[in-house]
Amino acid sequence: MNTRKSPKPKYHSYSLSVIQLSITLVTLAGVSFRAVSKLFRCLNLYMHLSLGSPTHTTVLNRTKKQGIYQFREKAYYNRERWVLIADESIQFGNKKLLLVLAVSGERCNSGQALTYGDLTPPVLKVSDSWKSEDVAAEIRDHIDLKQVAYCISDTGSNLTCAFKRLNRKHIPDVNHKFSRIVQLVFENDPMFVGYTKAMASLRAQKSMNKIARIVPPNQRVMSRYMNLTPLFKWGMKMIVLPDGHQLTGDEKSALSFMEPYRDFIFDTYHMLTTLNKIQQLLKNEGFNTKNRKEALSMLLTMKSDNALNVRNHVERYLKDLASLTKKGRTVCCSSDIIESCFSRYKEVVKGNKSVEISDLCLCIAAMLGDNIFDEAKTAQAMEAISMKCVKDWKDTNVCKTLFAEKQELNRKIERYYF
Repeated sequence: MNTRKSPKPKYHSYSLSVIQLSITLVTLAGVSFRAVSKLFRCLNLYMHLSLGSPTHTTVLNRTKKQGIYQFREKAYYNRERWVLIADESIQFGNKKLLLVLAVSGERCNSGQALTYGDLTPPVLKVSDSWKSEDVAAEIRDHIDLKQVAYCISDTGSNLTCAFKRLNRKHIPDVNHKFSRIVQLVFENDPMFVGYTKAMASLRAQKSMNKIARIVPPNQRVMSRYMNLTPLFKWGMKMIVLPDGHQLTGDEKSALSFMEPYRDFIFDTYHMLTTLNKIQQLLKNEGFNTKNRKEALSMLLTMKSDNALNVRNHVERYLKDLASLTKKGRTVCCSSDIIESCFSRYKEVVKGNKSVEISDLCLCIAAMLGDNIFDEAKTAQAMEAISMKCVKDWKDTNVCKTLFAEKQELNRKIERYYF
């Protein structure tokens, strides 16, 4: 696209191409608002362009406008059946962000992984907490429940109870479900507890040592059971290395604790890789009769006692999914796309943690749909959405931040005492 000839929206100083590029640099490339401005200056200087250099405030405002443009009126959702994907962010300060995404039911039946372009955001709102009745009320206000085929989320009690209140089918996210199953089986297992404690001790003692190259990867504190594979993959490598004489004497001594865990590591690693394959199958292609059979056949390779226990839980999960699925249909059973939205949002705001959840959350809405790649729709978004619309949306959907509350308190103190 020739940015020099690209038209400008009404009342805007920059061309549509510059506006589109600046927004996508933030939402898709993860570039900070200030860095976007610097990037344009570099492009102009070294590529001899005349694109202009929008300030970080300009980029921020354009992104917020694009975000608000992605919202739809309630009547929009009456044209077809929809699947809702819901989640709430981890707490930022004393606030939580509720996000509900809608995707066409036919798109979910296609057997392909979802993309940002498939999504619209019925609900994006901040509150001190999200009780089930509050979540249900927000969903009911933004979409006719008759148009909702089913809902996907983790197994958080507020979300599952909200779907019960709405009398909508709930499909548990496969990633969270498998993580919970692994936790139930392993969290009190003496071999698992001993192995992870020994790894933690090795990492704490040897991270800055001459044998630091054999130190195990960090164990996650939050959601640790979602990502155990790297710990056991490391264990597999460390067990094999001494046999090939690749380690020094000090390294062999440091790893001597692993020998009693040899069979446990091999069995658990095989179980985890099998679960990962099943997850990838269900995430990418959805759940249906064919994929259920394929998943069950993979489970047959799991033979150890712990693996058999996990296998029984997974089989029950697949049976429950089958009971919720109409014959010949494919259901989406992954909320990875919403986790990805939150992850990108955290990247955008990582330099602004003091302001907590503000109207910057509109960056999530801005990254959804494919409107940002359409010049006509981008022009419409810039012209139709005013900064007053942004302010009104903020007043309705975003609570006063802790940072703002502190500023207000400081002003009162200064007026009274100084």
